[in-house]
Amino acid sequence: MKYPRISLVTGCYNHEKYIAQTIESVISQGYPNLQYVVINDASTDNSEKIIKKYAKYLYHWKTLPGYRKTITSALNKGFSYTNGGIMGWLNSKNILLPKSLFTIAEIFSQLKKVDWITGIATAIDGQSKIVRIRFNKKSVYDYLIGNWPVIQQESTFWRRGLWNETGGKLKNIPLVFDMELWTRFFLKTNHYHVNTVLGSYRKIPSALSVKNKDKLRQYADKLIKKMQKKISQKMFLKAKIYYVMDKYLWPALGLIPHKIYQKFPCLSEYSYKIIFYSFKDNQWKIKEQNPFRKKFL
Repeated sequence: MKYPRISLVTGCYNHEKYIAQTIESVISQGYPNLQYVVINDASTDNSEKIIKKYAKYLYHWKTLPGYRKTITSALNKGFSYTNGGIMGWLNSKNILLPKSLFTIAEIFSQLKKVDWITGIATAIDGQSKIVRIRFNKKSVYDYLIGNWPVIQQESTFWRRGLWNETGGKLKNIPLVFDMELWTRFFLKTNHYHVNTVLGSYRKIPSALSVKNKDKLRQYADKLIKKMQKKISQKMFLKAKIYYVMDKYLWPALGLIPHKIYQKFPCLSEYSYKIIFYSFKDNQWKIKEQNPFRKKFL
């Protein structure tokens, strides 16, 4: 295949313990058309020294002076150096899983209508052991009813056209800047779930999402309210119906097999979009899934 260009950015602030593992998880894949940019966001530890060791393997790297409360400025700066048609970012304590860049490239090359994907969420501990795998499926209707946890950023990639169409930058807000981007994406396109692992989040006590769990939820709830104000009355009504079905009717709806569920137009709109690998056809394909069956798992 002709490998599409992937633009990947890592922002680093005081992660000397993990930044080497993060970089190696990317460059060790040997993906032939990669723009990998690492921005050292004014770290006060040895992060810059470690990043310099990998300079010849990077498309670009830079140190930004001064302290910022969020990493968004570093990520936006990193993306400004790139032009790849596929985009994503990887924070400096997290990792990509082996050959995931090739999987991402195949999916976007084979499925032209897909603009935004997320793989199965995985978490690693401080010693880089995989300690949890969870298939968190989320649709625009899940978000609209407040069921947002969680679209794993480390496993999420999108086309540059979608990025440009929705503002072309991350907003400088605390904790939930990735979720804010997802709210913009949801109003433009479908979210596709890849039935495999792509990246891993390092869940350690010092992680912001762990330390600030209550604040994160407060910020997230505010984002959902803003999102609700941007949709049409028709979509708002559909979200209300979905809320009732998800809260009260799921035991019955979840028993409906996927193939039968799809035959009802009033229900199929709420389906999850799943990308899976067909071994028979040796390619990636799309199927739809009954969203209420997840509660039986």
